[in-house]
Amino acid sequence: MKISLPYIVCAFCLVGLFACRQGEMELLLTELDHTIENKAVYTERFNGRADSLRRALRDAGDDTRRWQTANRLFDAYITYNIDTAARYVALMYDLAERTGRRDMKFLSTTCDISVLIGRNNIEDAYDRIRSLDTAGITRRMRASYYTQQMVVYSRLASQNTSESRSRAYADTLARIRRVRIGFDGHSYVTRQRLLAIDLLSQQRCDEALDVLLPLYDSRHSSRTRARVAYNIANVYETLGDRGQRKFWLARAAVNDLQTPVREYLSLYELALMMFEEKDMERAARYIQCTVADVLSCNYNTRIFHSSQAEMIINQAVVYSINSRSRILTVMVSVFLLLLVIIALLLFHTQRQHRRLRRNTSLIYEVNKRLHERNEQFRIVNDHLRDANKIKDSYVFRYMQLATHYIGRVDEYRMELRKTAKTDGTEALMRKLRSPSDVDRSYRDFYRIFDETFLGIFPDFVERVNDLLEEPARFPVRTDGALSTELRILAVMRLGITDSGCIASFLNCASATVYTYRTKLRNSALGSRSDFEKRIQRIGL
Repeated sequence: MKISLPYIVCAFCLVGLFACRQGEMELLLTELDHTIENKAVYTERFNGRADSLRRALRDAGDDTRRWQTANRLFDAYITYNIDTAARYVALMYDLAERTGRRDMKFLSTTCDISVLIGRNNIEDAYDRIRSLDTAGITRRMRASYYTQQMVVYSRLASQNTSESRSRAYADTLARIRRVRIGFDGHSYVTRQRLLAIDLLSQQRCDEALDVLLPLYDSRHSSRTRARVAYNIANVYETLGDRGQRKFWLARAAVNDLQTPVREYLSLYELALMMFEEKDMERAARYIQCTVADVLSCNYNTRIFHSSQAEMIINQAVVYSINSRSRILTVMVSVFLLLLVIIALLLFHTQRQHRRLRRNTSLIYEVNKRLHERNEQFRIVNDHLRDANKIKDSYVFRYMQLATHYIGRVDEYRMELRKTAKTDGTEALMRKLRSPSDVDRSYRDFYRIFDETFLGIFPDFVERVNDLLEEPARFPVRTDGALSTELRILAVMRLGITDSGCIASFLNCASATVYTYRTKLRNSALGSRSDFEKRIQRIGL
């Protein structure tokens, strides 16, 4: 059997068209999902516009302007929050009574009828609409009257259990619709939508689409686009085209949520379609969004009185619970796995920690010993540096002193020889017995010692005073001379601690040195036993 080329091309075109349509549908559903996720953004925009109108209401200069602003607030809230809309209707009634204007009172009543419809009080709304006096009313009043009249008869026709009465209401509804189509008080879009609805009621679906499709224009508001898209979806429902109906319901839902309104059927009907197609995830998401908006809006909507709605809500709840159970199971499994990994890591970490602690203890001991050695080296270094400093100073000074004394000895020898020659032996013996030269030499020695020592340790006296009690402290002399006690301490600072050596060095008795050392220790601040060690550390 041969298949002609045109048939093959046609088949490929149909497949490609179907694929494109499916891709476009998926993109639109993705946009709808994104819109649902960002509902808070549209809510914030709505609240911003409403706040602006409330400020305008507060600042309005007269009751007429207040009524007009309250009417605009009513229009904003009638599909968003029925209770808030009702409060603005009450305000409109009060302002209309103050002004005494018939048109304001009439329009306040039609707005009140809209609230009754939203609360599903259709019988009360029917009584109110029939009680209105329509003689001599303006175009705006008539447009509002027709709008509410159509909604009331539409609800009566769909809710009435009596077939004859339902048909009577439907006939009245069709008659009102045809009147509205020719009424120039409505906008062009409203009249065209009414024409399409009338054509649909006569099963003239193609003509209805020809009227509606051009109306879906980006230049119109999102609320208008939502209404047109919903009307188009209803036409495709009559034609039995599920794909196109789903597409246009999705478009209507996107526009409804972006307006935003909370009283809509588009997302609810789309949720039913998703439920029938077993797309339970989207069905649950859409029905949850619808229920949340209906509850927030406080509409006594017909959705909750539908057995189909109860079924999809129950199924959505079950699906949501199952989804959460699956997610919980996965999370628990992951958590247990992580717990096992954490336990293993903890065990490994504990082992590493114990090993590290042992190593740290060893390192600490080594560091401690190194620190002790370093401290010993530092002390030795300080002593060596100190000894080197003292050595350099004293070697130079005592080299000078030795040279000086050699010269003095030579001078003294020459002087003795001269005395022996000129004055005789008796005079020489008297001179040798005279102690004045020796005393003068010791005084020079002490002076040079004091100068040299204070040159190395200029604050020695102050540092010694810091170690002594107040009564035992030494005055700082301006001539730079040291007392005997200070010289004893100075010699000890140079490293000579033996009392006999100190006595020999300073040309005094050992008992004197011992007495002074004992006296100084007893006058020391703090521990007396290490007083001399603290003296030896001055300048380090």
